[in-house]
Amino acid sequence: MPRIGKILIAALIAFVALTIVGACGNKPSSGPKTEMGEVNNEIAFEVAKNYFFRNGEKIPTSPKITSEESFSKLFGMATTMGKDGKPTEIDFSKQFVVAIILPVTDDATEINPVKVEEKGDSLLYTYAVKTGEKQTYSIQPFSIIIFDKKYENKEVVLVNERETNYFPAIDRYLVNVFGKQYAEGEHCVPIHSIVTVDERNGEDILVWGDFWVFNYNQAGDTLKCVSGGSHPGLMHIQQTEKGFEVTGFDQVEDGTDNLPSAKKIFGDKYDRFHTINSDAEARERLRADGLADYARKHNLGATMYQDYGWPARKLPKIQ
Repeated sequence: MPRIGKILIAALIAFVALTIVGACGNKPSSGPKTEMGEVNNEIAFEVAKNYFFRNGEKIPTSPKITSEESFSKLFGMATTMGKDGKPTEIDFSKQFVVAIILPVTDDATEINPVKVEEKGDSLLYTYAVKTGEKQTYSIQPFSIIIFDKKYENKEVVLVNERETNYFPAIDRYLVNVFGKQYAEGEHCVPIHSIVTVDERNGEDILVWGDFWVFNYNQAGDTLKCVSGGSHPGLMHIQQTEKGFEVTGFDQVEDGTDNLPSAKKIFGDKYDRFHTINSDAEARERLRADGLADYARKHNLGATMYQDYGWPARKLPKIQ
């Protein structure tokens, strides 16, 4: 049985080509009510184009950038010929931006902003990602969208559209297949640490990542970890008449076969897997965020979480 120890990776698959263009119009009408009874209002934004991410800069932990100084440290202007060759103007006295930046990749990948909704003190930014063929060169994928400064104090919550379609299938698989392998708890919490996705074949969607399951018991306002473990590998997903389903899982083996099987399954993606798997801070952050979201959705009233033999930690606030 896999040991408890490592804690998740954050790896949002959220990229965009350097030359994304276009803008989203005003959408002032109210949307449907959420499960908490709040009303979502779609708000206007503009997609910034003709910028590049500076080599060697560290990817920020927050996607929100509110000053020209911070923005210029991360991005440079990439002016090209023609009337549409100038970088989109950004006036930080009246605007701020949200930037999604991911590690360097040689996969052709693009991101399409779907909508941004105002929900209480949060902005829910939903985006769709498409992964294409492998390229002969590497890029630093990112996206930048611009907002009116009146929304600057709101928390930005990134929502990958995949989470509304086939990611729930991964959750069900983790709970039903792996969750039962561990000591039982009151709550079984699945979390994904995605390396990359290949959606070219709709009958066999490939999702490489490290997939985690944690079982918890609740004591007052604290979720106490009972058991759990990591299952890195490759998920095979297919859309059926009943929705998306996991049809197979190529799992990295334990013991002396761990490294050879990981390199075989991840192939040319192994270095990327190893890099994000080595980021302990990001793993812990993703686990805490996932657990906080689970607690909110299930109305648990939990504010803390605790691993055996360690002090309790505060759950991040999820709107």
